[in-house]
Amino acid sequence: MKKLVAAIVVLLLILAIVYRQRLYLRDPLANVTRDGAKEEGAQVYINWSNDVLLENDTPPGAAPGQMTLTLVQQARPIGLPKQMHCLHWLLCLADADPATLVAPDPGAFIESMSSKQIRFHDYNGREAVVTLH
Repeated sequence: MKKLVAAIVVLLLILAIVYRQRLYLRDPLANVTRDGAKEEGAQVYINWSNDVLLENDTPPGAAPGQMTLTLVQQARPIGLPKQMHCLHWLLCLADADPATLVAPDPGAFIESMSSKQIRFHDYNGREAVVTLH
């Protein structure tokens, strides 16, 4: 039994290394602010190169049950990912490296990206700041 568990762990580590650009892990300590106000319910997922996937089950001003996803990748447009397979609150796996977008958000742009903070403007022109820990 121990050998089986060890083999599964090794296999999962190999898959995580191979798909490190596609695999987004949740950062439970990260937070999101939009125009200076903390965005409640926002979940932040990051991959190996600090690209960020933002998920919010209850975004402000949205109808109940409406969920938003925003993908911010270095040197790529900001937008809605075409396909993501997620284990809610844990991790997400993108369809490709870099992830394919349904349609980039017109007017959205990245202001700066570092290993600790991502600043961007969404399609409404609102400034968003993601602080990673």
